[in-house]
Parts: sequence; structure tokens; C-alpha cells
Amino acid sequence: MTAETTATKTLQASLAPPTAHKEHRLQRTVATYRRALADSFESGADTQTAVNDIVTPYTLTSYAKDALKKYVPQLRRTFNASELENNHHVRFTNRGWKLDHSEDRTHKFCWRVPQAECNNAFWIPLRINPAQRELWTDLLNDDVTVGEFRLQEHRTSWVLHVTIEYAVAEPDEPDNPTPIGFDIGESKLLTSCAC
Repeated sequence: MTAETTATKTLQASLAPPTAHKEHRLQRTVATYRRALADSFESGADTQTAVNDIVTPYTLTSYAKDALKKYVPQLRRTFNASELENNHHVRFTNRGWKLDHSEDRTHKFCWRVPQAECNNAFWIPLRINPAQRELWTDLLNDDVTVGEFRLQEHRTSWVLHVTIEYAVAEPDEPDNPTPIGFDIGESKLLTSCAC
């Protein structure tokens, strides 16, 4: 019996060019998210409860608010951030994840973009990386677990990042392992040698 472990990977897809109306809604989501992030961070909030008190009035989905509640304290505690960059992704928790697939469409995969207003979410086609197609298909079949997913505007296009976890076989230990030595030197960052 082969032992299994869990691997984590981030899938990436470009959104097909949105209509003007969808573009406006994407822009509005990003702007609102970044205002909520900035207000939470600048307030000094370092707990999920404190962030919740700040983000509650914002017109964001609960998926984005919950991601902010986790992310802002992480910025302070894990990353020791003292200021924010201007280009943060919009983060959503996995509860808001919905994907559709049809072979009859030009872009086979479509993502349901969460929106704050009730019944206001919309679907947008994805241009996936063909090398990741099998993992995208596994997403449809629930063969992988979706973690956080993030939306980012990249110049004139939109990019979706989806963190997934899936089971992989534990690598077998070789019979005659090759020892490897590492030297962290001053002239070269890292040097290795297989013996």
C-alpha cells in the first residue's frame, strides 16, 4: 500500500475579456475590497473580531469579508507588515467557489464571480492553462479541495488564482540515497554537491 500525502498547488486562469457591465462590477469589487483592507490595516486591528467590526458595513460578500478577517491579522503577525501595497488581490474563502464546465462553449470553464448583492453573482469564462486542465477537471469532480481563491487585475486583464489541495503518493525512499552537501557562501548564495 502506497502512503499518501497532501500537495498544495495554485491554479491560474485568465478571465475572458468581460463586458463593460461586468468590468464595472469587477472594478467595484476590487475598489471596495481594497478600501476595507486599508481601513482594517490602518486601524491597527490584529484579531478577526476587530477586523470584522471594521469590514461589516462594506458592500462585500461574506466570502471576501471572512478572507479579510483572516488576512489582516496574518499581515501583522506573520509578515510583520508595516504598510500596504496598492495591488492586493481580492481574496475569497472557499465557501464562495463555484465552477461550471461545458464542451459546447469556446471557453469550456466558467467561474461564478461572487457579488455582495443578493442573487447578483455573474458567470465569466476562464482561459485556463492547458497544462493544468486535469486539475481544473478535478475541481469539477470534487477530487481536490479548494482553499482560498483570489482575483487580481493585471494591467488590462483579470487573473484568477485558486489554491487547491490534493492527495499524492508519498515518494519511495531510494535503496542507495545520494548524499548532498550544501554550502551557503558569501560569494555564491547557495552551492550544492552530490557525492
